[in-house]
Amino acid sequence: MNVREIAFHSLLTICKDDGYSNIIVSQTIQKYKFTDRDRRFYTELVYGALRNLNYLDWIISQLSTRKLNKLDPVCLAIIRLGLYQIFGMTKVPESAACNESVKLATHFGNKGMAKFVNAMLRNSIRHQQEFTIPSLEENPRLHISLTYHQQEWLVDKWIHEYGQEDTVTLCQYFDQIPDLCLRTNTLKINRADLIKILSQKGITAESGIYSPEAIYIRDMPGIDHLGVLEQGLAIIQDEPSQLVAHVVDPHPHDMVFDVCAAPGGKTTHIAALGGSSCIVYGGDIYDHKLKLIEGNAKRLGLANVRTLLQNACTIGQSYAEKADRVLVDAPCSGLGVLRHKIDLRWRKTPSDLRTLPALQHRILENASQCVKPGGILIYSTCTINNDENAKIVNAFLRDHPEFYIENACAYCNIAQNGPFIQLLPQRDQMDGFFIARMKKGE
Repeated sequence: MNVREIAFHSLLTICKDDGYSNIIVSQTIQKYKFTDRDRRFYTELVYGALRNLNYLDWIISQLSTRKLNKLDPVCLAIIRLGLYQIFGMTKVPESAACNESVKLATHFGNKGMAKFVNAMLRNSIRHQQEFTIPSLEENPRLHISLTYHQQEWLVDKWIHEYGQEDTVTLCQYFDQIPDLCLRTNTLKINRADLIKILSQKGITAESGIYSPEAIYIRDMPGIDHLGVLEQGLAIIQDEPSQLVAHVVDPHPHDMVFDVCAAPGGKTTHIAALGGSSCIVYGGDIYDHKLKLIEGNAKRLGLANVRTLLQNACTIGQSYAEKADRVLVDAPCSGLGVLRHKIDLRWRKTPSDLRTLPALQHRILENASQCVKPGGILIYSTCTINNDENAKIVNAFLRDHPEFYIENACAYCNIAQNGPFIQLLPQRDQMDGFFIARMKKGE
């Protein structure tokens, strides 16, 4: 198969079967052992088409009388790839984009599909001037949505909450390609020495600002070149996520529950900070996810990590007042980390924001029962949606006077007003994250 065929199959799997783009792209690159040139072309086709999905679909909706959901998924994937080559890749000749797309439609579809693809792509070339994105003044919502690749309903929500200027800044942030962030495994090495090792490998690395273990990798050739991961000297974990373990502030001889733990980034961080006598239980409802935690703990050399096959919604019934510290890193909408997994931004729905708070409240309510008198309860998410953050915590505190709020900022190098940490990309130039710390009375 040529590179375009492989990219077509990847895009089809991601869009039709809800595959995770980062996993599919990584597995495909390993399978086909591309040359550097082909690898760059493949990733640009897949990630470029995904990033521009709403713009490509906006063009399709103007070219075709058929609705998107009525188009054959094979046909839709081929047209999207073709349009991206025409409108997003200046080095690809328009004729090549059309001809290669028609070949794909003939091979993986039929003659009728090939004619349709040909007509759509050639019409898009003839009418290119009609597909100019409206200016911010003409149509703010559509301009922001198509320029910075976000769903219109989210743009509406953010304009209502933050105003138009901050929404543009927020969407600009989400449209960036993030640098890779590592967490130094301080059990084996300190950050300065790890940066030296990376530098000796020709990899530019810089210290994070807020987490004392964070390292950012600039212009890295590929994860496969990072031997420090296999050696257990570091783990991939974004800097805002690293702050959670510091707010947990584990002590020697503590028993800590991380009730929504997989794949174990925060679990292993807590274990490293707490020391060998601090036992950390990483819980999850799925056994295969517990194996991810175990694998990370083993790689990092952490013998004080245990796993717990447990539903976070019922854990309090089995482990009442057993833990000194409990972390609820709740399932959330992920609206703070939209830079990282391009495909997920197109799968967010307004119903997610309506249904998640009930689940989050149920998990927090149940997990809180595990906290010993005098113990600590942490609630965190990677979203900027207030209904999943401060509102959840404040409602919990109203129902549980035995818990009182503490200042989470006191445990991190972050200055914010109020007891919660709420990172906002448009203000802090970091992924959106929320952390609250509560203490149970003696």
